[in-house]
Amino acid sequence: MTAPDGYPFAALTEADAGFFPSARSVGAPPAIPYRVPCAPAFAAAAVRLAAKRGTDLSALTAAALLLASDRMPDPGAPDDGAERAVLDLRLPSGHCDAAIRRALAAALALAEPGCRLMPAEEAGRLEGAVETLTYRNKALAHALERVSFRPLDGKLTQVRDAAQMFGFVNEWCFDEDRVVKRFRELAPVYHPDTGVVACRDRMAQLIDARNLLINHVRTAYRSGPWTQRRT
Repeated sequence: MTAPDGYPFAALTEADAGFFPSARSVGAPPAIPYRVPCAPAFAAAAVRLAAKRGTDLSALTAAALLLASDRMPDPGAPDDGAERAVLDLRLPSGHCDAAIRRALAAALALAEPGCRLMPAEEAGRLEGAVETLTYRNKALAHALERVSFRPLDGKLTQVRDAAQMFGFVNEWCFDEDRVVKRFRELAPVYHPDTGVVACRDRMAQLIDARNLLINHVRTAYRSGPWTQRRT
């Protein structure tokens, strides 16, 4: 699109890019000139990609316009008051600046390692799988919430309460290694930031219970009766 007179674009000229005027449309109606404003980094990345592909930027953009979805965001729009660049292109008529930037963004994304196009049927299948996993995760979180221990009122002081919290039958059926192993199993469940049943109070009491049980084990070992009383 032709920019208004005096618009502060930092134009990318033929000397900058090395190939702009040789644009060819891809099986399209006669091309017309466009001047598309965008962020300088976005413009530079698009120019580099065209050079890497051995084509001019207009041809690359025309091909990308056949693939880009109009539901994609417009990532290349320049910020108000920020430095601007302008891409000089020749393309079939009927395209807006946002659509052109979306097309170039799609081309840049596809150039990244590991990125690929897929049929709509496969994309739909993957979306269905994600929805199923999301539902199962919510069901799992609900089930864990129902069976999870309830934080005790006040500070945890009794070894039997700590043992019950860890799922041990009594305070003599575990050693330090089993306490540490069980803690590592339970901590990801209750972690307040990433847990399936995220709960700061549960996590705090789980840490208290671990420390209490480890101290209990070490005290029992020192006092002697541990090996005889262990079941």
